[in-house]
Amino acid sequence: MKELAKYLIRVDAQFIDGQIVPEIAPSEVMRLVNEPNIVVVRTGIPGQLLHNVIEATRAWAATVPPSEEADTFDNNQHKKRLHIAKIQQAPQLFHDHTFDAIMDLDEAHRQTLLAVFDPVRQFWNSLTSNNAEFGIRKGEPYFHPQVTHYPLGGSFFGRHWHPLNPQKVGTILALNQYGEDYHSGGTGYVINDHIVETEGFQDQGDMILFRYDLPHWVSPSSFADRFSWDDPRGRWVSILPFYDPWGAPADNKEPQGWKEQIKVANPDKVVA
Repeated sequence: MKELAKYLIRVDAQFIDGQIVPEIAPSEVMRLVNEPNIVVVRTGIPGQLLHNVIEATRAWAATVPPSEEADTFDNNQHKKRLHIAKIQQAPQLFHDHTFDAIMDLDEAHRQTLLAVFDPVRQFWNSLTSNNAEFGIRKGEPYFHPQVTHYPLGGSFFGRHWHPLNPQKVGTILALNQYGEDYHSGGTGYVINDHIVETEGFQDQGDMILFRYDLPHWVSPSSFADRFSWDDPRGRWVSILPFYDPWGAPADNKEPQGWKEQIKVANPDKVVA
């Protein structure tokens, strides 16, 4: 375990028999997340498996027209997002691929994605004391596996936030390498009025963990590059949201109340 910057901690892990095994207990990882800190877990997932997810996602998207309809949360779709979110007023410019019905994909694509998403699912379960499986469960929370591409030339995701529960801890797994496959853009956070930028601190295979109600954003990729939806270069990440799409959405007021709720390392002290 190593402190990389203020509120930014790296935890090493091994990838053993398809599972992410951190150097400290999952309960300790969650304690660090909830203090709060941004925790970068070096998962050890082989780079080839991560690269395969990108290639399989691109191959699948080439056979499926991008959706222009409202999300139904019960299918597999990809969408070129270029709008401002209605509730949080967060501007967006990125290409997401959402596999709510991941088990309905053809065998090859399903197995390629699950080679990465299933270890992340098991790790998230160990962190949150859940035993959730993939599959659509209307009326209750379920997983929404996503592969997101931030193209070169100005893609980004504006400052936004989520309800803490039922997700508890957000997961952002780097599928490619900063400094090689892309040179700008990373996820930023606010902790106790301090800005925490992760750009340059997340390598391929590293998974960012964060308390899910922290305000966060994705910084723009450099405008020195020309933007193109069809250019595969840029930042690729996988995330594993867990929520009920028909439940209560995030409030339109930024959740600054978390400052009074989060305990720091000293259990008797509460951040004011």
